[in-house]
Amino acid sequence: MKYLAALILLFSLTALSGCTNAAVRRMPINHVDLTQVKDGDYSGDYAYGGFSYEVKVSVADHQVKDLVIVKNRTTKHAKMAEGVVKRILEQQKNDVDAISGATTTSKALLKATENALAKGQ
Repeated sequence: MKYLAALILLFSLTALSGCTNAAVRRMPINHVDLTQVKDGDYSGDYAYGGFSYEVKVSVADHQVKDLVIVKNRTTKHAKMAEGVVKRILEQQKNDVDAISGATTTSKALLKATENALAKGQ
């Protein structure tokens, strides 16, 4: 009986984890109009799955001058997701495409960036 209860618990936790990941992958990233963001350094975060992703964004003359990932996981996919930084800096917008193969973490970093930039409006 204990074995069955443990299996049910494990299955439930796995299913909930997958739902969380799917929800993050579908989560919209809202465009932040950089012409409305004041010069400054802004920190933002986004938490899911028991982890908080954190970024620091530097804005000057209505442009993202620097974007530093302060806190990220250390998995292969998390490191791949850091490619969104280059996209944001090149395209000068926060709602860039996620990195294929690292969509969930990309979206978490993009949402943290959105949250940071929103503080400057």
